[in-house]
Amino acid sequence: MRLVSIHNCEEGFILAKSIFDQSNRILLSAGSVMTDSFIQRLKDKNVHHIYVKSEITEDVEVNDDLNPKLRFEAVQKLSEVFNTLQEGITGKNAALGRVKSIRSMSDVFSQIMNEMNSSKHLLNLLSHMQSSVDTMFDHSINTGLYSLTMGRHLGLKEKELQILGLGALFHDIGKLQLEAVTKSNRKEWERHPELAFQALRKESSLHLLVAHCAYQHHEHVDGSGFPRGLKGQDIHLYAKIIAVAEAFDYLINSKSLLPHEAMEVIVARTFTRYDHQVVEAFKSAIAIYPIGVTVILNTGESGVVIAYNNKYPQRPVVRVFKDRYGRKINEFYNIDLMASLNTMIVKCDAVIEREPVKS
Repeated sequence: MRLVSIHNCEEGFILAKSIFDQSNRILLSAGSVMTDSFIQRLKDKNVHHIYVKSEITEDVEVNDDLNPKLRFEAVQKLSEVFNTLQEGITGKNAALGRVKSIRSMSDVFSQIMNEMNSSKHLLNLLSHMQSSVDTMFDHSINTGLYSLTMGRHLGLKEKELQILGLGALFHDIGKLQLEAVTKSNRKEWERHPELAFQALRKESSLHLLVAHCAYQHHEHVDGSGFPRGLKGQDIHLYAKIIAVAEAFDYLINSKSLLPHEAMEVIVARTFTRYDHQVVEAFKSAIAIYPIGVTVILNTGESGVVIAYNNKYPQRPVVRVFKDRYGRKINEFYNIDLMASLNTMIVKCDAVIEREPVKS
């Protein structure tokens, strides 16, 4: 299968991976032949990229980064927790309900951690194809996944990862009290970290660091962030991790950037917004070239990413299908960029060209 931008999708392409909506219902099943109406429907649902069948990569499969059912359950539980915390009802029963809701979310998150620990693969970006409406809950789940991936790479222990993960899940809860406020009203919008801190610090079932993660995730290492203008070592490591994770997800899902483009933005902001050590961990832990994406090599050849190298994800295995002159070759071949150190990716895109029909 190959990755294609929805804007470059054409009639006749065959969908290789099912598309899901935010309720985990199938919008379009694998095997569907793309039509103009299907393409428009996916655009209307804010689907940015899809996987289509291709003779070049017919043996390549893309597995979900997280079991879709577990992801959906996590989104539902997170929604429940946000709602119970938002209510702000005092009294024993209300407090008991919040504790139960948080514990339920913690149990689901433990399942997520176990699933990630059982996988020896890098986080597979763009693998779970679904409509993207930029819900706070999906953003929070993605931020949690990226944060855990970085945390593991930085050597955090299980208890530390649990706190980091919950901090990532709850980092934006303050926005619930600012539903009508947009970024155009920046002064008001910048209150959401403090509002989150005030809500989370009162919950006895949550470690206080979870509240501080929410409080500090918009602080920048050069002191230009908010709400307190903290600098460098004054910002907790967990908050530095979450800052990178949530920005990366925002760039991909709200700005429609491909992972390598989002990574370029993150790297460019190192030492100003983001901590150097955290960014380096992110670069080493995240596969920025999704399986199925089309790349151009410094040799002039075109290929498709078909596998990751876990130790150095920026140098994947590429299947070459065009020569340096742009001519399609009869026999495709693979180049492992870890074994061919002089070969580099110089351009990456999700554009796919229609392949000639065999007679």
